[in-house]
Amino acid sequence: MNTLIRITAVAAAFALSACGDNEGDKKKADDMAAEVQTPSESSMDTATEAMTEVAEALKLDASSLDAFKESLASMKASLDEEKTAQLSSALATLAKKASGEGGESMMDNATNMAKNMGDGKSIADVLYEKLGDDLHGATFEDVLAMAN
Repeated sequence: MNTLIRITAVAAAFALSACGDNEGDKKKADDMAAEVQTPSESSMDTATEAMTEVAEALKLDASSLDAFKESLASMKASLDEEKTAQLSSALATLAKKASGEGGESMMDNATNMAKNMGDGKSIADVLYEKLGDDLHGATFEDVLAMAN
């Protein structure tokens, strides 16, 4: 037991001596800190522009059918699987609602949706045609709120 304590004490002493108090190391650290520069205005502007572009990519653009489809694809691509499923479900609900005219039954809405699909229209086509103005500039959260 006594031997174990001595070995531990010697090992601790060697470890502490290896750490040392070297002023040269402190100067090197201070020099390196002084060399670090703050980001320039141009890099901050670039970062701000990039964040704006990302935010715009996550909004629906209903200025045209092609722009709507492209922005919808970009939005879906930016989401994980669970949120993509939520978005698809919300869009299907909105398309179903948009296919019916006010006061029609669920059966009539389903019939109208089937007719639209039979005419070769996609959900995006129906949404753009019926709700394009409402969806322009909408975020993921906005689409979910509209569907509920």
